[in-house]
Amino acid sequence: MMGLRFLLGGIALFWLGAAYKTWRGQREGKWRLGPDAPVAPHLPRLLVVVPARNEAAVIGACVAALRASDHPDFVVRVFDDGSTDGTAALAEAAGAEVMRGDDSPLPEGWKGKPWALVRATRGVAAEWILFVDADVRVHPAALSRAHSRALADEVDFLSGFGRLEMGSFWEKVIQPSVGGLIIAGNDLDGVNDPAKTDKVIANGQFILVRRSAYEAVGGHGAVKDDILDDVGLAKAFVAGGHSIRLLFMRELFACRMYTNLRELWFGWTKNLYAGMGYRRDRVVFLCGVVLVEFLLPYVILAVGLARGDTELVAWGAGLVGLIHLVRAWLDRLFGQDLLYGLLQPLGAAMLVGLLADSSRRSRTGRVLWKGRTYSAARPPEAPPASPAAGMGA
Repeated sequence: MMGLRFLLGGIALFWLGAAYKTWRGQREGKWRLGPDAPVAPHLPRLLVVVPARNEAAVIGACVAALRASDHPDFVVRVFDDGSTDGTAALAEAAGAEVMRGDDSPLPEGWKGKPWALVRATRGVAAEWILFVDADVRVHPAALSRAHSRALADEVDFLSGFGRLEMGSFWEKVIQPSVGGLIIAGNDLDGVNDPAKTDKVIANGQFILVRRSAYEAVGGHGAVKDDILDDVGLAKAFVAGGHSIRLLFMRELFACRMYTNLRELWFGWTKNLYAGMGYRRDRVVFLCGVVLVEFLLPYVILAVGLARGDTELVAWGAGLVGLIHLVRAWLDRLFGQDLLYGLLQPLGAAMLVGLLADSSRRSRTGRVLWKGRTYSAARPPEAPPASPAAGMGA
């Protein structure tokens, strides 16, 4: 029983530590960027690139939000990647410049998004490029504040975590668990420490780059076969000696990534195993952590009630109460539906399933995304890209 008490005490410390870490980060705010941030007296021209493949449901709102920006000098370009649902026409109607691709087979070794982005950056004289996903909605201050922060911090690459928007039942169950996993596993003090090159990550929903540095690392040609092209691009910048910054930007942009369980499952199983560095031991470890820290207290409570064991009931009830108190505080802090915090065990169980299935697919199968089928296996190690790699035809 002593060993079990030690384990349960560790679970309590885990949740208290998570609450303290979040509180400290919110109090210090050094990695927060909001609409109240200062604006540089001069902002160079900015090319905003939105890759879009069958995004008719969201592209109009995305472009409209971008065009409402208070940045003094920018152009919005949508790269229509062979859409069949009228995406290009809707983007033009919203005021974007549209480049049209086609639905021809991808070049050998390329994933769809990097191939679209490497073509979308041509032909506009702009010192900076901002890549924004089609399902993102930016605040009018987002472009100018992010651009000003990059200049003030003298970085060549800036990305951020925005606000997750959720509508359906499964979004509200699963997204907080996956989003919490990503944020908890990536302390921004470490990510933004240039000495900790193993901590590098980025969020492809919003990536701002200095064009000269982008071209120096080979642009998206450097990550042409990478499922996690956003993280790969950040790593290419660091490997090339360029500085990066990752910030909390909840007030500056929002994104509804997926709208139903099918999209959630295929989207996250495409990415999670790659995010674990294609390492099965990390997946096993993380699944163990989730099972112990998120689900074991409920098992302890149920066993205690079934056996009439008052000590187990006390431990189980105390830990379950602590979990829900911390989850409610976090949900309120991040503007999420408090009611769905009660489904924390279901979200945790689904997270374990996503991790396991992502590992399975990445080792043995292929993934379907945006009408294209990709190999989910780890890409072969490639030599460093030349400065012009990927920037030509």
